[in-house]
Amino acid sequence: ITAIYQDTDDSRADADLTASADIFATLNQERGEWLLYIEASSAPDSNGVSAYYPTVNGDAGSVLTAGGDGGVQVSEFNYTFFLDNDRTLMLGLIDPSAWLDRGRIANDENKHFLNGSFVNNATIAFPDYTLGGVFRALGKDRRPEVTVVISGSDGIADTPDRSYQDLLDLNEDGRGVFLGAGASWLNDRTSWRIGAWLRNDGQDIEGDMTDDEVNYGVYGVFGWQSGANALNVRAGMANSYASVAERFIAMAYQRNTRFGVLGIGVADTRIARDLVGPGRNDALDSEIYFRIPILGDSGHITPSVQYVEVPTIEPSEDGSDSSAIVAGLRFHWAF
Repeated sequence: ITAIYQDTDDSRADADLTASADIFATLNQERGEWLLYIEASSAPDSNGVSAYYPTVNGDAGSVLTAGGDGGVQVSEFNYTFFLDNDRTLMLGLIDPSAWLDRGRIANDENKHFLNGSFVNNATIAFPDYTLGGVFRALGKDRRPEVTVVISGSDGIADTPDRSYQDLLDLNEDGRGVFLGAGASWLNDRTSWRIGAWLRNDGQDIEGDMTDDEVNYGVYGVFGWQSGANALNVRAGMANSYASVAERFIAMAYQRNTRFGVLGIGVADTRIARDLVGPGRNDALDSEIYFRIPILGDSGHITPSVQYVEVPTIEPSEDGSDSSAIVAGLRFHWAF
């Protein structure tokens, strides 16, 4: 269970309170495992902080109805086959973003950084929860771990009615495939991940459909940890003719202390030049948090402060570039 309160110095935006809940259930079989993931979320304020600065709360509005209200949904329901030689194959309703571009200290908005730019690479056009498969071959000795994800290009949140029936309509115009592949070298102190992806559906880029453009990109993740300190670096590039974000780089640092966990992160996203106004074309996200354990370490309270800069994106005419300081408090309890 997660609850988040945020306020900002931007007078246009109201303070915002959001909540979410996640339930996981697994059933082990002789040669596989079932996974069921049920997710619930409230709707963020339409004039709240995340309406003006979408990255500041990676947990806001994770489940919404077609009318924009909060809701409950089955987000994942799949079966993993345990194959020979440390290989697995997952089929069903999956989350593609959970299997590529992963990091040890910057991957979970419920316990790591709240800002979405530290959860996943901004250049990767991940679909929402969708039908697909994940193949993994675990690493051994010098052989890297290999992951291949293939799924529909549209997830539940990407369909008009946010329904499973829409998800099954594979022949609808504008539908396509998301394909991603990555290799990982994981050691005690360091981790290296590289990968590539493509998405061939007609994507809506600020009101214009990119029917003739295939979106694609490459990414890399470096992680390091030693004792109480850990570091994460992400970078990525995407097709500037089919993507809002064409370049991305982020650095995150974490330190364990006797009182809790300190996190500091900075991310820069280069917006495609054809989409921005005459001002800057970089979005800046930065965050500092301190996670304090409570309830016998089964929960935590995390105060945080973020500074964000958002460029004006054409064809919208909302005015000049925006920047804000956002203060937040997150409560999380796992049981």
